[in-house]
Amino acid sequence: MSARPADQTFELAERSDGFNYQYRMRCACGETSALAADDYFAEARRARMDCAHCGREIHFGPAVAALRDENDRALQDNLVSTFAWYHTSTSPNWPSSGYAAQFENQLKWVERDFGISRDNYLAQQTSKALHVGTYEAAIENMLRRMENQGDSTKQFYLYRVALRLTPGSINTGYRDENHAVASDISVAEISDAGLDAVRYLNVHEAMGTLSLAVVPSAIAAMQCIPIPTSEVITDDQPAAVRAAVEDVRNATRKLRTAEEALSSIEPSVRRMMTLGMRPDPDGAAKRIGKLEQKYYWSWHDLQERLASEYLPNVSAVIRRDFNDAVAGWRDENAEVFVQRYRRLTALLERPSEAIAKVSTQAWRFVGGAQASLSSSAQMSDAPDSASRDGPPSWMQLNAGA
Repeated sequence: MSARPADQTFELAERSDGFNYQYRMRCACGETSALAADDYFAEARRARMDCAHCGREIHFGPAVAALRDENDRALQDNLVSTFAWYHTSTSPNWPSSGYAAQFENQLKWVERDFGISRDNYLAQQTSKALHVGTYEAAIENMLRRMENQGDSTKQFYLYRVALRLTPGSINTGYRDENHAVASDISVAEISDAGLDAVRYLNVHEAMGTLSLAVVPSAIAAMQCIPIPTSEVITDDQPAAVRAAVEDVRNATRKLRTAEEALSSIEPSVRRMMTLGMRPDPDGAAKRIGKLEQKYYWSWHDLQERLASEYLPNVSAVIRRDFNDAVAGWRDENAEVFVQRYRRLTALLERPSEAIAKVSTQAWRFVGGAQASLSSSAQMSDAPDSASRDGPPSWMQLNAGA
C-alpha cells in the first residue's frame, strides 16, 4: 500500500443497471434479439426463440449470449478508467501480495506419473489476471461462489476499483467469452500482447455486460466494505413469512422427534429401511422419509416466499440464483435464516445504498505490493485450464468478476 498523493482524486462514473435486466441472444445470421428474463427463466419453447431479423430459431442460453448494450460506454477506450469497477472477494486485502505464497502453502498435492506437475499447476494458478466488472457482475459472482464453491458461510468484501489505463493499453472491441474463456487469462498473456487490460463479454455474471481482466499494475486504488451489513432488522414480517417460518419449525420438530425414536439404528441401515431394502415392520423409517420430504419442501417454500417479499425488483433468474446461493444457511433456526436472508437482499434490491457506502470509504492506494504480486504472477505464461466453477475460493483470490 502506498500513501495517497496529495493531488490524487477519483471521480468515477457508475454503470449499475440493477438485477431485473433482459438479455440479448445472437443468431447464426449474426444479428441479436431481445429476450425477456421471464422467458429465459421459464425456458420458453424448450429454450427456443425466433430471431427478430431472419426468423430462424435460436436455442438461447449463455453460449449465444450477446452484449446487452451495443453502445456501452465502456467500449470507448478513453472512458474505461473513468468508471467505477467492482469485485467481490472473501479476502479483506484483495489483491494480496502474498497470494502466491498462501496458495502454495495451502495446496494439497499428490504427484502422479501423468498430467500436470505441481510446479506448473502452481505457476498457472498464481498467474491469473485480476477481474473487475459492473456492480451486478460482482454481486452475481459472489452468489455463484456461495453456491458452487462452498463460500456461503464466509465473509465477503465489496471492492470499488479505480483503474489507470493509458491509450492503447486495452484490446480493441471485446473478447467474447464464448469463444475464448476469460477466466483463463494470465498476466503474461495480457503483457505479451502489449496490453494492461482485456475487455470481454461476461456470459456468466450479469450476462451480456463488459468486464475486464487486468494486470495488477492497472489498479490505481480501491475502496472496500464488508458485505452484507450486520444491521439487525426489527420491522414486522408479513403474515405469509411468519406462517412459512412456523411451517419450517413444525417440520423440523416432527423430523427430529421421529429420528430420535430410531437413533439406535445406524443411518445407513435406516436409509435402506426407508428404501425397502431392509425390513421396516412398523413403517417408522418410511415415515421419516416422508418427514424429510416435508422438511425439505418447508424450507423451499420459505425461500420462495422470502424471494417474493424481499426481492420484488429482481428477475426470476437472479432470484433463483440467490436462493440457491443461500441454501447452505439452512439450519434449525429459521428466524436467524430470515434475518441473514433479508440483509443480503439489500445488495440486490437497493444497490445504490451499497454503492454509496463503499464510495465514501478511504481509498487504498496500490504501490509496491502490486509490483511484488506482478512479479510472482510472471511465473508462467500457461493459462489456467480450470473453469469458473473449478477450484475452491481460496484458489481464486485473483479470479472472478
